[in-house]
Amino acid sequence: MIELLSLSTFSFPKAAGRKNEDAILTPEKKGSGYLFAIADGVGSYAGANLASKIAIETIAALSPDVWDDDESSSFIFEEVKRQVSSLSAIDDKYSKAATTLTFCHIGRGRLRIGHVGDCRAYFRDGARLKQITQDHTQYQRLLDEGLYKPAELKTVRGNNSLFSAISRNINLVFQASTIPLSELYQEDGSIDVFIMSDGAYAAWEHRPRFSLGTLENTNRFASNLHRRITRLTPSDDHSLIAIKLGGYNA
Repeated sequence: MIELLSLSTFSFPKAAGRKNEDAILTPEKKGSGYLFAIADGVGSYAGANLASKIAIETIAALSPDVWDDDESSSFIFEEVKRQVSSLSAIDDKYSKAATTLTFCHIGRGRLRIGHVGDCRAYFRDGARLKQITQDHTQYQRLLDEGLYKPAELKTVRGNNSLFSAISRNINLVFQASTIPLSELYQEDGSIDVFIMSDGAYAAWEHRPRFSLGTLENTNRFASNLHRRITRLTPSDDHSLIAIKLGGYNA
């Protein structure tokens, strides 16, 4: 049976006095395993903080059976889109409200990922973190299409704009994938998984390394990353979920 060994989270606005447009779901027992997620409201549109909150509330309220069905991703994201779209019925100014959403469900011998937007999920591979989501940004799409190299895009404005988010007005493009837990176990038998919003991983990717002792300790990782974000001056709202699991769920 898979077991949650430790958990650390944070979620803060870019600056004091501002709304935090990130929303998080800390690990909850759903179906055969644990579900956790981060949603990041798209700040260029009114209702961003409401959209991210609704996304998290929607997935938390879904039937536990949904999370054991790896073919249910389309249903999940369509339901979230339906709920986010309903904001326009409250006030027309929310008609373009949008959010990203990245969730992980760990159970049934696999890590399941559902992803729209530019939050990121990682797992620990020894002394490094490996990204397991694909950014839905113009930058990443240009790289994937082989049209540019990273160095050629450094000075291009707007290359990190999203091409997919959850909104009434945007065609839904999502990533749905699974990874066997057997590929994630570390030498001590544990599994470490992380979700970060873009404000958090901007600081991580600035210098993507901590000591092994920090990487394998969720509390130390969260504390050190938050200190780094503060020292660099936050670029956006910043949220993290870091979990360590043990055991095995076939």
